[in-house]
Amino acid sequence: GSSVNNERLVSLNPGEDISGAENGSLFSIRNIQSGFMITNILDQQGREQSGWELIQQETPIEVLATTPGGWIQFHDPITRQCLNAINGVALTKGTCDLKNRESLFVLIPSTTGAVQIQSVHSKTCIIDQDNTDHFLFGRCVADIQNPQQVVPEKNLWMLNPPVTASSMAPINI
Repeated sequence: GSSVNNERLVSLNPGEDISGAENGSLFSIRNIQSGFMITNILDQQGREQSGWELIQQETPIEVLATTPGGWIQFHDPITRQCLNAINGVALTKGTCDLKNRESLFVLIPSTTGAVQIQSVHSKTCIIDQDNTDHFLFGRCVADIQNPQQVVPEKNLWMLNPPVTASSMAPINI
């Protein structure tokens, strides 16, 4: 593999859209507790004009030992920007440059299918702030020694279809 800062990197098809769909599926990112979204581009009715693409990135081999899904970016296909966790205190869209680790995230799975979203840069997770549409960063609930530890709903996120108009999917016979 290639080497950056003396880390051994493993490629899980870096740069590939791993949303798993033939039509370049896009996602909305919605909190379990509040239902609020980490929005991308909204129209005047509050519908997303574009969802997020999930892009796999090269990940150090030692990270893959505890995080098999590796590093990902949430990419906006329209602006070509990525979701960034600025200093572990705010979310914004910005550069997708891999030297900027603020654009890299890890999805920590849960038994419900929801995930925690951890910033690679700050090692903290995006958390819903009670009764608001603001998100904070806080401690991830991810103790390998204590896998039965309950993850609060405010820490959990769903990757859903984007909140946009849609058409019928083709029928495959």
